[in-house]
Amino acid sequence: MLRCITIDELLPGMYVNQVLDDTGKVKVRSKGVVRSEKVIEVLRAKGVERVEIDCTKGLAPEENSDAPVEPPTESAEPVKQADKPKPEMQNGFTSDSLQAAEALYQKAVTIQQRFLSQLEAGKGADVTKLSALTQNILESVLENKDALMCLSMIQRGKDFLLEHSINCSIYMAILTNELGYEQDDVEQASLAGLLMDTGMVNLPNELCVPEHQLNDTQRQAYQQHVSESLALLSQAEGISDTVIDIISQHQERIDGSGYPNKLTDELIHPLAKVAAVIDEFSRLGMAAPFGQSLPNNKVLKSLSQNSGLDQSLVNRLIGVLGIYPVGSLVKLSSGKLGIVSQKNSSNLLTPVVMTFYSVNSGHYSEIKRLDLAKSSDEIVASIGPEEFALNLPKFFSEVFIHQMPG
Repeated sequence: MLRCITIDELLPGMYVNQVLDDTGKVKVRSKGVVRSEKVIEVLRAKGVERVEIDCTKGLAPEENSDAPVEPPTESAEPVKQADKPKPEMQNGFTSDSLQAAEALYQKAVTIQQRFLSQLEAGKGADVTKLSALTQNILESVLENKDALMCLSMIQRGKDFLLEHSINCSIYMAILTNELGYEQDDVEQASLAGLLMDTGMVNLPNELCVPEHQLNDTQRQAYQQHVSESLALLSQAEGISDTVIDIISQHQERIDGSGYPNKLTDELIHPLAKVAAVIDEFSRLGMAAPFGQSLPNNKVLKSLSQNSGLDQSLVNRLIGVLGIYPVGSLVKLSSGKLGIVSQKNSSNLLTPVVMTFYSVNSGHYSEIKRLDLAKSSDEIVASIGPEEFALNLPKFFSEVFIHQMPG
């Protein structure tokens, strides 16, 4: 429910949808939850007089504060998130939310591709557009994280560094938001996800494989990508100390087995510990030669067995994703293939899936919504599209997001 309230009625925990009236012509860039009284004072100082709030995503005003919603006069500036209450996130995705996420993902590909190309050509690093992109990613996470998760799960092509950096940015935003970090920290973490492996643009292709496949000399060369990333970004403006800490420490491990400095638990920046989990999560699921093409349930199992990762963070990630993450490709006992579209919080083994392919006939079929909690069908395996020679990215972009049932 949307309501119009005055700035004096605005309280921490309320979700601001947009500014309706102001005297200072303030441009508020995006919506979000008010984190503190300080944020309200900043808005008041900028001349904001009335705002539109969404009572389904944050605190509601007292009944006598109700007033009709009027047309907006300006667009909205980021308001910070509150730790409590957190915004109510939409569960599952729709065709519209997938198309919006698809547009954002393609925008991210374009911006990040141009950025990496500039670095590779020795033209220096301008992170201005990347910083704006992380705000868009966070907004999408708050609006419908499942749609964005689904897009990131569907492999887009063969540019491993491009895909990996975008996926790390998305999941850094998802997990840090889940952990209750404030908006600025979430944005910094998301930006670090885009930047932390930029040094790989200068690595020979033969080194861009899982580390266990490298000999000692190759491994030492590969591990230089951390210092290469820092060197490439050293002249860039707008990169905070937090982002630098995440980049420099995202390969450190709490048991001291990481690099470059073999730091242990208490010496590693908390957000770098998050980055370590997300980096591994992305790599394990990516196609060879960069990744290991593991299905998502095996990726999560591998993370849970890694003593170098903070297991409390791994458990939070698994809690967000479920056993079969949204966007996972699964095979059912009926011989159908489906994409997980919504997890079932009460039983992680029975998510909602969108079936689209028959293994028995070897053909695509009409896309149908199947709630496994209400069906005798069940998941028998989490799989990769290569097992059935499916061009899943092409099918997803050209057919699935336009024809899936509501």
